[in-house]
Amino acid sequence: MSENENKLIRNNNFDFNTLESKFRNREYKYIAEGSGRRVYDLGNGYVVKVAKNPRGFAQNKVEYDIAKNSNLQIFATVLTVSDDFRYLIMERAERIKNIYYVMNYFKVKNARELYHLKELQDIARDYELILRDLGRASNWGQIKDRPVIVDYGFTKEVRRKYY
Repeated sequence: MSENENKLIRNNNFDFNTLESKFRNREYKYIAEGSGRRVYDLGNGYVVKVAKNPRGFAQNKVEYDIAKNSNLQIFATVLTVSDDFRYLIMERAERIKNIYYVMNYFKVKNARELYHLKELQDIARDYELILRDLGRASNWGQIKDRPVIVDYGFTKEVRRKYY
Protein backbone atom coordinates (compact mmCIF):
# COMPACT_ATOMS: atom_id res chain seq x y z
CA MET A 1 0.00 0.00 0.00
CA SER A 2 1.37 3.41 -0.96
CA GLU A 3 1.93 6.22 1.52
CA ASN A 4 -1.01 8.13 0.05
CA GLU A 5 -3.31 5.12 0.38
CA ASN A 6 -2.28 4.83 4.04
CA LYS A 7 -3.28 8.50 4.48
CA LEU A 8 -6.68 7.87 2.95
CA ILE A 9 -8.19 4.98 4.80
CA ARG A 10 -11.45 4.57 2.99
CA ASN A 11 -14.33 3.87 5.37
CA ASN A 12 -11.94 2.54 7.99
CA ASN A 13 -12.25 3.91 11.53
CA PHE A 14 -15.00 6.31 10.55
CA ASP A 15 -18.60 5.76 11.53
CA PHE A 16 -20.81 7.22 8.82
CA ASN A 17 -23.97 6.04 10.62
CA THR A 18 -23.11 8.27 13.57
CA LEU A 19 -22.37 11.09 11.13
CA GLU A 20 -25.85 10.76 9.60
CA SER A 21 -27.45 10.65 13.04
CA LYS A 22 -25.68 13.86 14.05
CA PHE A 23 -26.86 15.52 10.84
CA ARG A 24 -30.45 14.66 11.69
CA ASN A 25 -29.91 16.23 15.11
CA ARG A 26 -28.28 19.31 13.51
CA GLU A 27 -25.12 18.91 15.58
CA TYR A 28 -22.69 20.25 12.97
CA LYS A 29 -22.03 23.88 12.15
CA TYR A 30 -22.84 24.85 8.55
CA ILE A 31 -19.88 26.50 6.81
CA ALA A 32 -20.62 26.94 3.12
CA GLU A 33 -22.42 25.64 0.08
CA GLY A 34 -21.82 25.26 -3.63
CA SER A 35 -23.94 24.01 -6.48
CA GLY A 36 -23.33 20.36 -5.60
CA ARG A 37 -22.29 20.17 -1.94
CA ARG A 38 -22.76 21.59 1.54
CA VAL A 39 -19.85 21.84 3.97
CA TYR A 40 -20.12 21.38 7.73
CA ASP A 41 -17.56 21.67 10.51
CA LEU A 42 -17.18 18.40 12.43
CA GLY A 43 -15.57 20.29 15.33
CA ASN A 44 -12.50 18.03 15.38
CA GLY A 45 -10.23 19.67 12.80
CA TYR A 46 -12.16 18.20 9.86
CA VAL A 47 -15.11 19.15 7.69
CA VAL A 48 -17.60 16.98 5.87
CA LYS A 49 -18.63 17.78 2.32
CA VAL A 50 -22.13 16.43 1.77
CA ALA A 51 -23.22 15.78 -1.81
CA LYS A 52 -26.69 17.15 -2.48
CA ASN A 53 -27.01 16.05 -6.13
CA PRO A 54 -25.09 14.11 -8.83
CA ARG A 55 -22.69 17.05 -9.22
CA GLY A 56 -21.70 16.76 -5.57
CA PHE A 57 -21.22 12.99 -5.71
CA ALA A 58 -18.95 13.46 -8.73
CA GLN A 59 -16.98 16.24 -7.03
CA ASN A 60 -16.48 14.16 -3.87
CA LYS A 61 -15.25 11.23 -5.96
CA VAL A 62 -12.82 13.45 -7.89
CA GLU A 63 -11.44 15.04 -4.71
CA TYR A 64 -10.95 11.63 -3.15
CA ASP A 65 -9.20 10.31 -6.27
CA ILE A 66 -6.92 13.35 -6.55
CA ALA A 67 -6.00 13.19 -2.87
CA LYS A 68 -5.35 9.44 -3.09
CA ASN A 69 -3.03 9.86 -6.07
CA SER A 70 -1.22 13.05 -5.07
CA ASN A 71 1.32 13.86 -2.42
CA LEU A 72 1.21 17.60 -3.09
CA GLN A 73 0.90 19.73 0.03
CA ILE A 74 -1.12 22.31 -1.88
CA PHE A 75 -4.27 20.17 -1.59
CA ALA A 76 -6.13 19.99 1.72
CA THR A 77 -5.89 16.40 2.95
CA VAL A 78 -8.83 14.06 2.54
CA LEU A 79 -9.26 11.66 5.45
CA THR A 80 -11.93 9.35 4.06
CA VAL A 81 -15.02 9.08 1.90
CA SER A 82 -18.22 7.07 2.19
CA ASP A 83 -18.74 4.13 -0.17
CA ASP A 84 -21.34 6.04 -2.18
CA PHE A 85 -19.29 9.30 -2.16
CA ARG A 86 -22.12 11.18 -0.43
CA TYR A 87 -19.75 12.20 2.39
CA LEU A 88 -16.14 13.30 2.09
CA ILE A 89 -14.14 14.09 5.22
CA MET A 90 -11.42 16.69 4.67
CA GLU A 91 -8.92 18.55 6.81
CA ARG A 92 -10.40 21.85 7.98
CA ALA A 93 -8.73 24.97 6.66
CA GLU A 94 -9.29 28.53 7.81
CA ARG A 95 -11.26 30.50 5.25
CA ILE A 96 -9.36 33.13 3.32
CA LYS A 97 -11.33 36.23 2.58
CA ASN A 98 -9.40 37.48 -0.39
CA ILE A 99 -7.37 35.87 -3.18
CA TYR A 100 -4.65 38.43 -2.43
CA TYR A 101 -3.52 36.18 0.42
CA VAL A 102 -2.71 33.48 -2.16
CA MET A 103 -1.10 36.01 -4.49
CA ASN A 104 1.10 37.34 -1.68
CA TYR A 105 2.15 33.82 -0.72
CA PHE A 106 3.20 33.07 -4.30
CA LYS A 107 4.70 36.56 -4.69
CA VAL A 108 2.59 37.58 -7.67
CA LYS A 109 0.92 40.92 -8.28
CA ASN A 110 -2.33 39.94 -9.96
CA ALA A 111 -4.55 37.08 -11.13
CA ARG A 112 -2.83 36.95 -14.51
CA GLU A 113 0.54 36.26 -12.85
CA LEU A 114 -1.13 33.71 -10.56
CA TYR A 115 -2.52 31.84 -13.58
CA HIS A 116 0.94 31.81 -15.15
CA LEU A 117 2.65 30.21 -12.16
CA LYS A 118 4.19 26.93 -13.27
CA GLU A 119 3.01 25.18 -10.08
CA LEU A 120 -0.64 26.09 -10.68
CA GLN A 121 -0.44 25.38 -14.40
CA ASP A 122 1.04 21.94 -13.67
CA ILE A 123 -1.68 21.18 -11.13
CA ALA A 124 -4.42 22.30 -13.51
CA ARG A 125 -2.95 20.17 -16.32
CA ASP A 126 -2.15 17.07 -14.25
CA TYR A 127 -5.51 16.92 -12.47
CA GLU A 128 -7.68 18.50 -15.18
CA LEU A 129 -8.61 21.35 -12.88
CA ILE A 130 -9.93 24.58 -14.33
CA LEU A 131 -7.15 27.11 -13.93
CA ARG A 132 -9.50 30.09 -13.57
CA ASP A 133 -11.17 28.29 -10.66
CA LEU A 134 -7.87 28.51 -8.79
CA GLY A 135 -8.19 32.30 -8.91
CA ARG A 136 -11.24 32.25 -6.63
CA ALA A 137 -10.69 32.78 -2.90
CA SER A 138 -13.51 30.33 -2.10
CA ASN A 139 -11.43 27.46 -3.50
CA TRP A 140 -8.59 28.16 -1.08
CA GLY A 141 -8.06 27.97 2.64
CA GLN A 142 -5.17 28.34 5.04
CA ILE A 143 -3.52 25.60 7.10
CA LYS A 144 -0.38 26.28 9.14
CA ASP A 145 0.27 29.67 7.52
CA ARG A 146 0.15 28.37 3.96
CA PRO A 147 -2.59 28.39 1.36
CA VAL A 148 -4.18 25.08 0.37
CA ILE A 149 -6.74 24.25 -2.27
CA VAL A 150 -9.87 23.11 -0.44
CA ASP A 151 -12.19 22.76 -3.42
CA TYR A 152 -10.64 20.68 -6.16
CA GLY A 153 -13.57 18.56 -7.31
CA PHE A 154 -14.55 20.75 -10.26
CA THR A 155 -12.55 19.21 -13.09
CA LYS A 156 -13.00 19.53 -16.83
CA GLU A 157 -14.75 16.15 -16.86
CA VAL A 158 -17.17 17.14 -14.07
CA ARG A 159 -17.91 20.37 -15.91
CA ARG A 160 -18.59 18.49 -19.19
CA LYS A 161 -20.91 15.97 -17.53
CA TYR A 162 -22.84 18.12 -15.06
CA TYR A 163 -22.64 21.82 -15.93
